[in-house]
Amino acid sequence: MSNSPVQEVPVLVIGGSMVGLATAVFLTSHGVTPLVVERHDGTAIHPRAGHFHLRTLELLRSVGLEDPVREMSAAHFFPNGGVNAVETLAGGEIASYIADLNAGVEELSPSRRLFVAQQALEPVLRQAAERSGAELRYGTEGRLLTQDADGVTAVVRDRATGAEQTVRARYLVAADGWRSPIRAQLGIGMEGHGWLSDSATIYFRADCRGLLADTDLGVIYVSNPAVRGFFRFERTGTGGFLAVNTLGDPTRPGALDVTAGLTTEGAAGILRAAIGVPDLDVEVLDVAPWQARADVAERYRDGRVFLVGDAAHVVPPNGGYGGNTGIQDAHNLAWKLALAVQGSAGDGLLATYDAERRPVGRLTIDQAHTRYRRRTTPELMEPDVAAVVDDVSMEIGYRYSSAAVAVEDDADRDVVGDPRTAGGRPGTRAPHVPLLRDGAPISSLDLYGVSFTLLVGPDGTAWCAEGEQAAVRIGVPVAVHVIGPDTDVADPQGVFPAAHGITAAGAVLVRPDGFVAWRSPGAAGGDGPTLPRVLGALLGRAGHLVHW
Repeated sequence: MSNSPVQEVPVLVIGGSMVGLATAVFLTSHGVTPLVVERHDGTAIHPRAGHFHLRTLELLRSVGLEDPVREMSAAHFFPNGGVNAVETLAGGEIASYIADLNAGVEELSPSRRLFVAQQALEPVLRQAAERSGAELRYGTEGRLLTQDADGVTAVVRDRATGAEQTVRARYLVAADGWRSPIRAQLGIGMEGHGWLSDSATIYFRADCRGLLADTDLGVIYVSNPAVRGFFRFERTGTGGFLAVNTLGDPTRPGALDVTAGLTTEGAAGILRAAIGVPDLDVEVLDVAPWQARADVAERYRDGRVFLVGDAAHVVPPNGGYGGNTGIQDAHNLAWKLALAVQGSAGDGLLATYDAERRPVGRLTIDQAHTRYRRRTTPELMEPDVAAVVDDVSMEIGYRYSSAAVAVEDDADRDVVGDPRTAGGRPGTRAPHVPLLRDGAPISSLDLYGVSFTLLVGPDGTAWCAEGEQAAVRIGVPVAVHVIGPDTDVADPQGVFPAAHGITAAGAVLVRPDGFVAWRSPGAAGGDGPTLPRVLGALLGRAGHLVHW
């Protein structure tokens, strides 16, 4: 090991692909500059993780990245592309799963779903992280050595030179993929549905413009005797990828092992069988083998080490949950780590990462498994396959139940629900309400992201003093906004109180991640705990315990 000085950092992130980079972006937005190490020499080279959900776009919006990502998507993919199924591309549609990616979402979110390739998104995240001061090292491996009550000791190694350096960090985030050496070292097992198939993704060029004319599809499922999987085409119709899950009927011996003996010539044959034009000129650019699995880690935390992304959960691509769930892991964890690093939160707040995200991870692997079975291998449907939860609920309807939420009753402990009926209940994503700030239209979601936010009804100005008092006593920023017809943040439609389940004299406390932490339907000065005690309890601070 090198004799170079030990480098001290607040947070070490091992794994610098999409989720690791997102972790860095979110940490820096809260004033914490991490060290990120990535074993590859640069960002992704293949267009994986292409379907980005409403919640993910809202999170990118919160750090100023939604517009550049949207522009990038529009240049290569249809803005509202749907999802359907065909026997072959030439044979036409046999089923439609999503006719329009963004139909009906305008009442629920200021953001819109989109398709964008991972190799295009990662440089955007990388630039944002570097601009904010994060240190990124590519071509570098990291491994955990030890952890103790004050931090973790790790070693990072330059893969080109072999030079090693010891790193001392307050916390370590493992974003090191589905095989996760960190997870294995900690002895954290995986549970769920396990192996589904040995799949392959075929990257190709082929002129399919005639077959795609008058369509704006983002994902096209294929099911015929030779191949089952799905296409993702670029907007030009001249290239993309085909993810192959089975070689036809999954009950046929060997059908689930797509990669066995697969050659470039064989991959071209599979492409032609999926496209439905036997003599089509196709160019196979690359073939990437992968395992379709649906598993979740037994725990997301071990001491000062936290798992995010594929290290915490592995899903088949059906539904697009992998990258989205990983980015949402990073967002949930970042503000908690930042407050812990800054000395504003106790260990109890860090414990809520596992309590909140692991149930969502379990829900996600079940729903990805359900979609895989229903869309790709219905012959292998087990009796206990989970019922389908609708896409909107999966994207913005998941709920948290932990010590960082003042849960009001047992019904709020459900892991997912319809966001249209959430009504501002603690543990749910704060609802989108169109507002005006200094006369310019914004979403209520634009008020969140940096600190706790206290939203006060037009007749509840007494809550402002409580919010200011809480910030001083607990030592964390609390942004306070009175939402009324003629306030700085105005509610021209008068819908803010009802949308959040309060009266005009009530108040809602929203966490930095945009989830409702607590609310009081009525005026300040009631019989409940004071806002400083509430905030202290949410942060896991001793002396502020409140039994919800």
